[in-house]
Amino acid sequence: MERGILLSRYFKILIKKLADLWNKGAFHIIIGSFVTKFVSFFGTIFLIRVMSKESYGLLSYMENIYGYLFIFAGMGLGNGLLRYVILGKNIHEKFTYYLYTVKAASIYNFFYVAIIILVLTIYPHPAEFESIRIMLIIMVIFTLPFEYLFIENTLNFRAMFDNKLYAGVGLTFSILLIIFQYAGAVLFDLEGVVFLKITANIIMGLGVCYFSYNYYFKGIKKTKLEKKEKKEINIYSIQYMFTSGAWSIFMLNDIMLLGILSGSALLVADFKVAYVLPANLAIISTAIGIFIGPYFIKHENDKTWVWKNYKKVLFIVFSLIAPIALFLFIFAPQIVSGLYGSEYISTVPIMRILIFSSLINATFRFTTAHLLSSMGQIKYNLYISIVGILLQVSINIFAIPTFGISGLAITSVFVNVFMACSLFYIFRIKYK
Repeated sequence: MERGILLSRYFKILIKKLADLWNKGAFHIIIGSFVTKFVSFFGTIFLIRVMSKESYGLLSYMENIYGYLFIFAGMGLGNGLLRYVILGKNIHEKFTYYLYTVKAASIYNFFYVAIIILVLTIYPHPAEFESIRIMLIIMVIFTLPFEYLFIENTLNFRAMFDNKLYAGVGLTFSILLIIFQYAGAVLFDLEGVVFLKITANIIMGLGVCYFSYNYYFKGIKKTKLEKKEKKEINIYSIQYMFTSGAWSIFMLNDIMLLGILSGSALLVADFKVAYVLPANLAIISTAIGIFIGPYFIKHENDKTWVWKNYKKVLFIVFSLIAPIALFLFIFAPQIVSGLYGSEYISTVPIMRILIFSSLINATFRFTTAHLLSSMGQIKYNLYISIVGILLQVSINIFAIPTFGISGLAITSVFVNVFMACSLFYIFRIKYK
C-alpha cells in the first residue's frame, strides 16, 4: 500500500518535471536540434549519391577550407551576444547588447572577407584541387557574412529563451539548404551545389535578422554602452572565438592533412564518408548542450549546483550515445552499403575506429568544454585545444604517410582521450 502511494507520488513529480521541461522548450530544442542535425546528415547522403566521387572530394576540400575561414568570422561576437543578452537586466539592455554585437560583427566580416580574398588568390592548393580556386573565393564572399548573420540571430532566440523558435528556424534552414544543394547537384554538379548554397544562406541570413529584430526589439530604445562594457564583450568574444576555433581546427585538420599529405580527392572522399556517421553522434550532446548552457550561466557561481548537474548531464549524454555507437559499430558494413553503396565498403574499419573516437569526444570532451566555456572558463579549453592540435599534427605527419587513413583514425582516438581526461580534471578542480 505504502509502496503504491510512493510510486504514485513519484510519477506525479516526474510528470510535473517533464511538463516544466516542455514549457521551457527543453524537448523542442533537443528534438529540434536532433532533427536538424539528422536532416543535415541525410542531406550529405543525398549529395554522396548524386555526385561523382571526385566531385564530392572537391566539395569536401572546399568546405574544409571554408570551415577554417569561418572559425574567425564575426570576431566571435555571436557568443558574446548569447552571454550578454542573457545577462541583460531588462529589454533595453538586451537590445543594446544585441545591436552592438550584430553591427560590430557585420563590420568586422566586411574587412575579414576582403583579407580572405587576397589570401585565397595566392594560396598554393595541391594540383588536384587547383580547379576550385575561383569557386571557393565566390563561396566565401557571398556565404560567410550571411551565414554568420543567421547564426547570430538564432543565438538571440536562445538568449531570449525562445527555444521552440530556435529549434524551428534551425530545422527550416537545414531543410532549405538540403533541397537547394541537392537540386544544384542534380542540375549542375559541384557548381550547382555551391551557387544554391550561397542563395540559401543569403535568404535565411537576411530573413532571420529582419524577423529577430522586429519580433523582440521593434520600438525598443537602446541604452548607452560604455567603452568598458564594449571591451568586456569583445574580450570574451575573441577568447571564445579562439577557444572554439582551436577545437574546430582540430576537427578540420584531419581532412586538410589527408588532402595535403596524400594529394588524393578519392581518399578525402573515403575519409569523409567514414566520418559522417561517427561525427553525428555529437547531435545528442550538442542538442543537450544548447539547452543546458544558459542555465549553467545563471548558476555559474554556485559550485555545488554546477558539479551536481554536470555529473547528471554526463550520465544522460553517455546513456543516450553509447547504445547508438554500439549499434553503428556492429552493423557498420550493412549501414555503409545501404547508405553509400558498395564502392565505400572499404571504409568500414576506419568508421569503426572513428565511432569510438567520437563516443569519447561527444560524451566527455564536448560536454565538459561547452559548459566550461558557457561559464566563462574559456582559457582552459584554449590551452587543452592547442595541446591537442600540436599532438594531432605532429603524430599525423608521421602516421598518414606510414599507415594511411588508419593512422589518421587511431590518432584521433588518442588525442580525444587525452583532451577529454584533461578537461574533466580541470572541471573537477574548479567546481567540486
